[in-house]
Amino acid sequence: MLPDTQFYSRYSASQFVPQYGTNPFEVQTQWVVDNKKTLNIPFAMQLGDVVDQQGKSDQWSAAAKAMKILEDGKVPYSVIPGNHDVADQGARSSEGNAANYLANFGASTLQRQGGSTLLGTFQNGYSSAYRFSAEGHDWVVLSLGWNASDDTFAWAQGILDANKGVPVILSSHAIIGIDQDQVSPTSWWYGDLLWDKLIRKNDQIVLTLNGHFHGATMRTLTNDFGHPVHEVLTDYQMAADGGNGIMTLFEFDLSGGSIDVSTISPWVGKKHANSRTSTDAPVLTGTWQQFSLAMDFGSRFGWGAPSAAQADGSDLTAAAKDIVSRGWTGSSTGEKLAAAGDASDYFAVPGTVAHWRFGDVKEGVVDENTVVPDIAGSSPMYRLPLEQTDAPDELDDVAVTHKDVPFYSADRGAVCFSDVHRNASGPDNLAFLTTEYGAPATSAHLNAQSGYTLETFLQMDADWTEAANRWGAAISRGGARSWIGINDSSDEGAGAAWLGISNLREYQFSAADTASKNSYTLWSGEIMPGSWHHVAIVDDPAAGTVIMYVDGVPVLRNASGVGGMMAADLMPWVIGASLWNTEPEHGWYGCVGETRIVDHALPREQFLFQRADLDATASAFAVTTPLSGVLASTATVPTLEGRGVVGAQVAVRVDGADAGSTAVGADGAWRLPLKTPVAGVGAHALSFTQSIGTRVGSPLELTVTMGVDAAWTPDPEKVATDKEGTVTVTPSTFHAGDTVTVGVPAGLEGKDLYGFLFSQPTGLGTATVANRAISLTVPGSVPAGEHRLAVYTATGELVGWARVSVARPVVTVDPAAGAGGGATAGTTGASAGGQPSTPRRGDLAATGVASGILAALSGVALMLAVLGLVLRRVRRRA
Repeated sequence: MLPDTQFYSRYSASQFVPQYGTNPFEVQTQWVVDNKKTLNIPFAMQLGDVVDQQGKSDQWSAAAKAMKILEDGKVPYSVIPGNHDVADQGARSSEGNAANYLANFGASTLQRQGGSTLLGTFQNGYSSAYRFSAEGHDWVVLSLGWNASDDTFAWAQGILDANKGVPVILSSHAIIGIDQDQVSPTSWWYGDLLWDKLIRKNDQIVLTLNGHFHGATMRTLTNDFGHPVHEVLTDYQMAADGGNGIMTLFEFDLSGGSIDVSTISPWVGKKHANSRTSTDAPVLTGTWQQFSLAMDFGSRFGWGAPSAAQADGSDLTAAAKDIVSRGWTGSSTGEKLAAAGDASDYFAVPGTVAHWRFGDVKEGVVDENTVVPDIAGSSPMYRLPLEQTDAPDELDDVAVTHKDVPFYSADRGAVCFSDVHRNASGPDNLAFLTTEYGAPATSAHLNAQSGYTLETFLQMDADWTEAANRWGAAISRGGARSWIGINDSSDEGAGAAWLGISNLREYQFSAADTASKNSYTLWSGEIMPGSWHHVAIVDDPAAGTVIMYVDGVPVLRNASGVGGMMAADLMPWVIGASLWNTEPEHGWYGCVGETRIVDHALPREQFLFQRADLDATASAFAVTTPLSGVLASTATVPTLEGRGVVGAQVAVRVDGADAGSTAVGADGAWRLPLKTPVAGVGAHALSFTQSIGTRVGSPLELTVTMGVDAAWTPDPEKVATDKEGTVTVTPSTFHAGDTVTVGVPAGLEGKDLYGFLFSQPTGLGTATVANRAISLTVPGSVPAGEHRLAVYTATGELVGWARVSVARPVVTVDPAAGAGGGATAGTTGASAGGQPSTPRRGDLAATGVASGILAALSGVALMLAVLGLVLRRVRRRA
């Protein structure tokens, strides 16, 4: 599936082709063609927003060239217009509204490339339908363009009536949305309309696919026949490089009764090494990127069991992952965000100039007596008395909320500005907060040698319009460019720096280089009103760049060869308005969350939405008390010590009982005198769990064994090679927390033996030999990978060892129950005759830091839906 390819088309000529000679769009379609035989790909799908600016011919040329690769490679496809592909985004579908789209992907193009698979088109190709065969069954793809008109539904119903009993995958640009947690699905008005007019009453429709909303999610509704309909959203346009070439594979497993979904990128392997980000991976494993959906095609469509030949189909999903990963030497894991456990659950960094937060400000109207604290310094913000603002604002135009706040901010507060708009004459309606003149933060010298970071959380009001709210600024730095000495003939009266929103709903940041005194500007892509986004501006002197990040992902239009932020000492920082000749000009219509300024470049790993790793596998978490050996029978352990995340609580349990808790100090160390010392012959299970507020890490588990005359510790460097295989481990591959059976040589019956995992000695406890075997339980926090399991006598003599593997945890997703990721995901939507779920308001950005999934088809072939892929294969289940 190829969702939202708009930025590939927009920046093909200016950025991608000069650097790579190609673009992610072309790499995606070429990958499909190159692997169509190996992966048995019968069809491809694109989900709309083919281009970003429908009036730009070069973008259509880039898109047409990429899709022509599929046509030349004999891979039929469907494509639909999205809101960026039409002249009037608010209008229902018509040929006249999509002239440029239809000039490139109209009915004649669809007939030429689709051939016999094309069932028909409506409005000259604005919507289209296809039928093809795979693994002995026919399938229909029904693709409806952006805001398809009501008469389109009648046409679509005719397609369905003419193809009774054939499973249907329905695509449209916007069907379901995504909530602020970037995981949970929400309803969208057009998707609700589709559900009522078409989907619920046609049992053939098994799957819907859409893009438009930034991120990845899915939900399952129940149609009027009591059958499930899976609705899947995937849109990666806010990922690196405008989508990072991410596609989704759907394997339709007829024998197993499931649709298996995985997510890949053939683009990241093409990128220059210095252009790769920490989250780049050819196979993505985040929430809604690897999951399975139950679908009983046999009972729903009356199909018989797959033939023996069909059931012996190879694992195409595994093959696709292997192909896309060849030559990749980086990591293969995505990034999983976590909601903060409390207000302290963020990376506090030295060099913070100011950090304004609203969570401790009383909820309600902000007046002149309200103080917005600077928790890092002495530059609080205030609202001026109304008579001093020179703007037609009212007292209740500014309010603090503790409800509609960014989900991934540790501060549970935001300031919101209402009744913000331009007037036909006179000043704009607006309101703002400001520091005092001369506050410490107003004299911060953010130069090109040190760099800087400005980060905030922003939300445009859902009712934002271009006519009333264009060019409003959320954050500004005072002064006027003309007398500060900034070279900017187009904005001479503007403030020293600002972060705001353009007439095209793009974030805009402008400042001036401290060396050349020339201004520079950064731009994001289109931003959705009503969604929270984290925005960071990072001036990195080492790289010579100033980069805007939206939800942790660098935008495509940044600045290089510049640095620093020219300013006038003592001039205030402002939240809520742009400035012109030091006076407020255009207001921010929406909300602003916590905002931080730092006097150097921060890595994205320290942005405000990031969290310290509390899990057992975290490098900062360890027990330093020596416990890796076998202790004497008379030993006691009265106190435990270790390392952890500064400020976290460490709770300890011994043999299941609470042994106490303590805080990690400023030096990263903790020490806990136990309620009851660890003592007594045998194996003692210890667990150590870090937490910050409500956020709790996975426990670090250790086994302490006592019961020998003299303590000893095994040495992993002295494991004799001739002892390998003297013991056997069943199973040899297992998960952390499992119990394994260890077979030992004869002559040890009734003896107490001791088990350890290497490389670092990890105690597995002790057991008495019976029937030439012992049972040992592996601690739940043992890392996945290759290990050696060794067995010793009570005196420390090595009995033998064997190579074992600890498998990665198996993660399964129940789409009816939802998925994790810092918030509850998913909704079943409804019971029989179901209704779409009610959208939830508030929380954070519907934008992909990590990413999502998509698409679907069936049986035994890889079907490319939306230039992701739909893998269709019959697999024999063991």
